[in-house]
Formats: sequence, structure tokens, C-alpha cells
Amino acid sequence: MKTPIDIDALLNEEPRVEASALSRALESARGELALNQPVRRWRTQAAWVMASCCTLALLVVAILLVGGALSGPALLQRAPLLLLLLTTSGVCAWGALSPRGRGLRRAAVGLAVACAATLVLARASPTSPASLPAWVCTASHLAVDLVPLIVALVVLRGAAFQPLRALCAGLSVGTTGAFVGELACEQDWRHVAGYHLLAWALICAAAIVLSRSLKPRSYAP
Repeated sequence: MKTPIDIDALLNEEPRVEASALSRALESARGELALNQPVRRWRTQAAWVMASCCTLALLVVAILLVGGALSGPALLQRAPLLLLLLTTSGVCAWGALSPRGRGLRRAAVGLAVACAATLVLARASPTSPASLPAWVCTASHLAVDLVPLIVALVVLRGAAFQPLRALCAGLSVGTTGAFVGELACEQDWRHVAGYHLLAWALICAAAIVLSRSLKPRSYAP
């Protein structure tokens, strides 16, 4: 006949932990503490993403001005759209790195969509025929976005992967190429929708896929 099981005794029984397992856990904890790695605040990391995007955008402005491809009046004429792009980049970067910014991330995506639509609707008819193939814009945007994308991927490893977080980071990075397109391209709205926004979408997809594949340094929210 089976002996009845005392439930109360089982609940009050202390868990059995092997000495070797406990020793390994303690050694692992001591090893992590011994690394003494500096804790980087998420605001600082968001600033890195914004700085990488803005620095490249301003560098392009300087190169175009010095090379004579862009005039001061033309720059002032497009200033509202350029400021909109920089604002979108900052809001998306802030939302991507904010620990509890789900609402902000959704607002950032909405702002990016509105910004993209504005770029298309504000584009006037071209004043001269294109001298380069249309795909050159897409390729140049992706090339300009490469450095900010690397910065974004590095900082995204400091938190657990979230698709919306990675999307916001990609949207922030993609504003850099769109900024260049507003300065260096004079084609119509169809070209902007088909080739400029394509580069922006590809950068967002790359940010999501690569961020998911990289091992996080931390699983913080």
C-alpha cells in the first residue's frame, strides 16, 4: 500500500541545490562583476544615433555647397522639409531607445509616415531631365545610411529585441538618405515615392533583420 504524500511537508522543504552548481553560479556572477563595464544611459545612446544621422546630413550639405551643386537660396527653400526630416530622426531615435516608450514609438512611426508622405506631395515637377539612372538615388541613400545603421545596431544590442524598437531605429537612420535626396535630386514625386522611399524601407527592413540576428548584451526592456 502506498504511503500518503504530505503536501505541507513538500511545500516547506528547502530546495536542494548541488554545491557544484551553486559554485558555478557564484563564479559566473563574480566574473560579470569583475568586468566593471560602464553603464551607458539610453538617452546618451539615442543621442549617438541622432548625432550620426545629423553629422552625415550636415556633411553632405557642406560638400554640396562647396562644390557648387547647392546654392544658399535653394537650401533655404528646402529648409522646412530638412528640419522635418531632422525632427523625425530625433523622435524615432528617442523612441527606439526609450525603455518604456511604446506609445512614443507608435507616435514616431506615425510621424515618419507623415514625413514620407510630405516629401512626396511637396516634390515639384523636374526642371531638367535626369542625368543619372533612377536607381543611383536608392544606392546613394543606402550608402549614406550605412554608418548611422551600424551605430543604431550597436546601441540596440543594449536592450531586448523588439520589432517596433528596431523599426524606429531604422526610420531614424533612413532620414539621412532622404535628407540627401532632398538636396541632390530634383526629380518628380513618382521618383521620390519609387526610389527614395524604397531606400528608406530597405534600411528599416535591414535594421529589423540584423537587430534580431545579433545577440543582445542585455535583455532590458
